[in-house]
Amino acid sequence: MRRKGLRVALLIAAGALAGAAPASATKLVTLTTTSRYVDPTKVAFNKPPGAADRPPALRVNVLLPDGYDGKRRFPVLYLLHGHGDAYDSWMNPQQGDVAHVAKGLAAIIVMPEGDKGWYTNWWSGGARSPGWESYHLEELVPLIERRFRVRPGRRWHAIAGLSMGGEGAIYYAEERPGYFGSAASFSGVLSIQRPEWPFGFDTQGEHHVDVYGDPDAQRFYWTGHNPTALVDNLRYTRVFVAVGDGTPAPGDPISLTAEAGEAELRQQAQDFVGAAQQFGVNLTYHPHQGIHEWNYWRKYLGEALLWGFFKSVPANPREWKFDTVQTRARAWGFGFAFKKPPATVESFQASGRRLDGAGSGKVRVRTPGGVTFTRTLPFSVIVPSHKHKPKHKKHDSD
Repeated sequence: MRRKGLRVALLIAAGALAGAAPASATKLVTLTTTSRYVDPTKVAFNKPPGAADRPPALRVNVLLPDGYDGKRRFPVLYLLHGHGDAYDSWMNPQQGDVAHVAKGLAAIIVMPEGDKGWYTNWWSGGARSPGWESYHLEELVPLIERRFRVRPGRRWHAIAGLSMGGEGAIYYAEERPGYFGSAASFSGVLSIQRPEWPFGFDTQGEHHVDVYGDPDAQRFYWTGHNPTALVDNLRYTRVFVAVGDGTPAPGDPISLTAEAGEAELRQQAQDFVGAAQQFGVNLTYHPHQGIHEWNYWRKYLGEALLWGFFKSVPANPREWKFDTVQTRARAWGFGFAFKKPPATVESFQASGRRLDGAGSGKVRVRTPGGVTFTRTLPFSVIVPSHKHKPKHKKHDSD
């Protein structure tokens, strides 16, 4: 598709889009977007329980807070759905009921369509398509910034999700550490390289080799999408993790799948929490009794709201490390664009004005000061603050 920004159709679910008149209550706005990375005619969307099929589209629900008038800026919370759900599941009163659970939250809540895409650019034999992470991070986030009055600063940008969406929330926070200041996972898939997970993954309907490639031949791609393996990217991010243990409480529906699935995710959460603690991540962990069901995810969202999505975080640390397998990546004001899709986990590390790169391939770097240069990894450069050629060591190659 031609890319001149995203074409957007606005379907107003309640009232007029802010900017026309002052708002005194929350409003739901639904956007229908297009993407160069995901073709909606080639993916199978979920639908609300009992509802009829609806035309395939990349829809996004945006819940505007009380007082949104198109002038004042608000924090933003991205809320990602799970594997069997859709963009409107969090708004559904029988499922997420977010309008009630998050009532009074002075923030814009963005709930995008994720299909059964695992918030990942599918390996697909090396094609890396459909590109769900590219759609959300490269197209949707900038669209929301353009269309709505979002408060600047990573403190005011948060992301959360359940199950598959818990994986997506943590992974997206790892891939955009300079944008998201807080991230939360509710029963999330957080340790995808556990030996039993490829089989468990395939029970969901997709094949692990399609999404991530072969666990051995494409180990780098699994590692580059594994929230536990990338946890050091979250060193300056506030993180909240809630998960059950697979044990039902009185009144819970009888579901061996919901019990066994949550028990597995408890193990994955423990892997992630252990790694986060090792790297000094600011982590809050809420383990519970419970199974893989909406009544628990509403509870976990409520706990996360009390924890606080928009508390103070470091704005621009001088030292950081960033690992990625994305062809186009961003971290702490730097942009990294690889000439060819990475064939290994690429690693960047900053200390003051020094930037080191490890991995393979040729990358174009754009610094926060607007300097652009191309290097072959590994490299080490002193990044200037103005637009002139950066100094680099003799072993660097252009």
